[in-house]
Amino acid sequence: MGRNRIARQAEIKQLINEFQVQTQEELVELLNTRGWEVTQATVSRDIASMQLVKVPRGDGGFAYGLMNGADYLSQISTILAESSTSLRAQDNMVMLRVIPGTGPAIKTAIEEVNFPEVFGIIGDDAGVLMITNEKMTGAEFVKKLKQLK
Repeated sequence: MGRNRIARQAEIKQLINEFQVQTQEELVELLNTRGWEVTQATVSRDIASMQLVKVPRGDGGFAYGLMNGADYLSQISTILAESSTSLRAQDNMVMLRVIPGTGPAIKTAIEEVNFPEVFGIIGDDAGVLMITNEKMTGAEFVKKLKQLK
């Protein structure tokens, strides 16, 4: 079908609200069942663009969810509380490892909170490297992040 990105992303929002979508493959399958002809690469770009995060499900697994606009601190706190999340500090750097697919969303959340201690952020699919400014060590910033829990 010759539908555009905006319509496809609206469909993705509907699907993740309707189903507990756990993987990109599952999302591709659901979209294609509804008449879309998408690949995993397309869905991966949509997930990053839409800032979808994997949130805990009641049964202990994870499913895709939308990042809430004004609720970035709560989202950061939720992700930090997950057993699969790890924080490590060295000098003025903090490495935050998260489940795959969550990196872009948590990077955006940290940017939106605009922590004054953060000089810069680099992120990928499963992690975020934060560089603190000269007034705070990475270890001190990790303590601050852990207080969000």
